Order: sequence, then C-alpha cells, then structure tokens
Amino acid sequence: MQAFKFSRAMGLMVTLMALSVWVFSTAQADTFRIKIGSGQPMKPLEPIFMADSYFVPTVTERVKKETGHDIKFTKLWNTVSGPFDVLEGVEKGLFDIGLWCACFEPDKGVHLAFHYFVPFVTDDPKTQLAITKKTLKEFPEWTKSLDKYNQTWLGAGTFSTYGLGTKFKWSKMSDLKGRKIAGAGPNLPWLKLSGATAVQTSLNEAYNSLNSGVYEGLVIFPTAWFGFKLHEPAKVYTIVGWGATSLYQMTMNNNTLNKLPADVQKIFKEVADSWMDKTAEESTKRYGASLENLKKAGSTIQELAFEERTKMAMALDGWANEKAKEFDAKGLPASKLFKRYLEIAEEMGVKIPHKYNIK
Repeated sequence: MQAFKFSRAMGLMVTLMALSVWVFSTAQADTFRIKIGSGQPMKPLEPIFMADSYFVPTVTERVKKETGHDIKFTKLWNTVSGPFDVLEGVEKGLFDIGLWCACFEPDKGVHLAFHYFVPFVTDDPKTQLAITKKTLKEFPEWTKSLDKYNQTWLGAGTFSTYGLGTKFKWSKMSDLKGRKIAGAGPNLPWLKLSGATAVQTSLNEAYNSLNSGVYEGLVIFPTAWFGFKLHEPAKVYTIVGWGATSLYQMTMNNNTLNKLPADVQKIFKEVADSWMDKTAEESTKRYGASLENLKKAGSTIQELAFEERTKMAMALDGWANEKAKEFDAKGLPASKLFKRYLEIAEEMGVKIPHKYNIK
C-alpha cells in the first residue's frame, strides 16, 4: 500500500510538473498582430507582390518555428490609404509595416530615391541592389533619418530600369527636343534637361492621354507599359538606360517594433533583407517577360546607344550636383553618398556613361 501511495504521488508530481511546463510555455508564446499595407495594388508592383508572397509567409513560418510565437498579418494592399499617405500611416500606426515609393514623399523620403538624381548607372536590378546595399551600409544616417517619423527602415524594393515609350521612333537626344513627353515626380528633370517638353501625369490617365495626343511618350518601366496596355496607342519602346532604382521602401512603426521580442525583431529584419533580393529577382524576370510580350504584340523595341546615354547623363550633371547640395543643407551627407555610390558601382564592374561632377 505504501509503495502504491508513493507511486501515485510520483505520478501526480510528474503530471503537475508537465502541466506547469505547458502553462509556462503557453504563457510565453504570444500572438502578435501586424497590419501591413500599401497605397497601390499588390500584383502589378514587384515589391508589394513579393511582400505578399514572400515576406509575410516567411516571417510567419520562421517566427513560429524558431520562437514559438505567432504572427498574424492583416494585409491592407491599396485599401485604406493612397500612395501619398503610407509613410504618415506608418508614423501614426495605421500600418505597422508600410510599403511606399520614395518618389511620393518629396519632403520626408525622396532622398531614399537617390538613384533618380544620379541616373544612368545600371539597368540590372540585382546589380543595382548590391550597389545600394553597400552604399546604405556605409551611410546608416541615410535611412535612420526616418526615426523622426516614428519608423524604422527595413529595406527597399528594386524595380527594373526606366525606359521611354513613344508614338514615334527616335535614336538620339536631340530627337526629343520639343516633344511632349510625360513623367511623374523626380524623373521630370530627365525630360526637361534632355530638351523635351515635360508633362506631369499618372498611369491612370496615360492611355487616354497617349491616344488623344495630349503627349507623345511616357517615362515608364516595360512591365507597366505592357500591363496598362500603353503599347496600343504608342508602338515604340526604347531602353534608354536611366537605370534600375531601389524606390519602394518598407518601414515599420517603432512602437510596434519595440514591443516585439528581440528574436522576433531579428527575424523581421533578416527576412526584409532577403525580401530585397527576391524583389530584384522578380523585377528581372518581369522585365524580360514584358519586353517579349511587347514584341509579340507588335511593338518596336530599340536600345539607345551608349554615346547617346552619355550625352543625356551629361545634360543632368548640374542638376545632380544641385540635388546633392540641397540634401546636404538638410543635414544629409548627399555629396559624399552620391560620389561613393558611383565609386561602388565602378568597383563592381559597372561602366558608367558619365561620372557626375559632385562638388
């Protein structure tokens, strides 16, 4: 009987110990709900598409597997904000993580689109990303400037190179003189300084504007040129060489980030870094496919000669220096960053048509 009591007591103790471990581990396994969003649709834009198809599921899986915690994402792609309001949405907590184009933030975030101001570097998204990563690592203050907006920079998505879709054939910069060519935001100086008559526009109105002759061409990626069927009213697409750009930023609200355990924060940052690589790969794939689709649809695909790229880059020389000094005045080391960015590109084997004279 005594042995039975001892055995029973030991059994109860083991059960209680097991229960206590279960209660302890359950108490430590938390569920974190994260709102991730954008001001533009998910499928047409590679950075948002890869956030949806890679970043969200990878973070969810790794956090569960490596920490025992749960991440529950609510995806708000193009639902509660327009493209110009996402940075502010992250700042206020409307989004925990936001994806936004630096081109839409002329005051708070356009410096992150520094590729605009020193174009004609590389058409390859993967090469552009490698150059950008190294540049930003050497200039951490560039992305830390977002701290004052209550958010942390997680990464940037790289698009394929800009080109020019037109209703006419052209082969040299002088052919653009006086032609009405549309663009958006920071790329308008590319047109003005190349001799074209620059027209501000958006993709939503581009088809009708090209069709009716409001303008004769548009600065655009081939993916969007084909996706929005702009090849129907304008049959020529020129690979100009303005370059791939790491424009689309992924930022996280600091209040949300600081509430996460250190091991979970680490996973978010690691996956964001690999998201950048995945986005560059997706952009590369879509770029080639879009050019093939344009050819099949009857478009003329042409490539601007290197010497003409040099002329167009030289026309932007003073503007590049002007933008550098403008950011310098705001406390950002733009002159040093612009110069170093070009040096890193050359170190990686890129042949630059013109090395801007940043004083």
